[in-house]
Amino acid sequence: MLFAAALSGCGYQLKGQFRFAEGLSPLVWQANGHQDELYLITRNTFAVYGLELSERPADTLLAIHRVDDTRVELSEAEVLTLEVEWSLINAQGVAVIEHRRTRSETRLSLSPEIDEDEARLERQTFLRQRIALRLLDQLEAISSEALNRAPESP
Repeated sequence: MLFAAALSGCGYQLKGQFRFAEGLSPLVWQANGHQDELYLITRNTFAVYGLELSERPADTLLAIHRVDDTRVELSEAEVLTLEVEWSLINAQGVAVIEHRRTRSETRLSLSPEIDEDEARLERQTFLRQRIALRLLDQLEAISSEALNRAPESP
């Protein structure tokens, strides 16, 4: 523990850690439609990396505009895809990230030996976790200057 603290103090970043712009947390979640499962998985994943996501008012808005959850059946497998269209709005109402699509997919092998419904549910959860991690990766790239950008004057 002491070793990890010493390394982080000198600027070394352990793999799997994220550094976010000051003021990014907490984020308020706003979704079109019923996205409870995506919200819960995203909130829990964000919490692991020190980023608070809630449905309570906050300065920064993570707006989920559209979620497409699709299945394509092949002869011996299904391809499950999750695509989320989202944006990030700062406290001044400026879109720090305009509408962006984040997509993930996985393959589910079909066979009589597995419970397909259980396996599909497990894979859908995996896709939501992967999307949450991709969102974190994109949120980490935001600078404090961009997060505090004021609207442009006309």
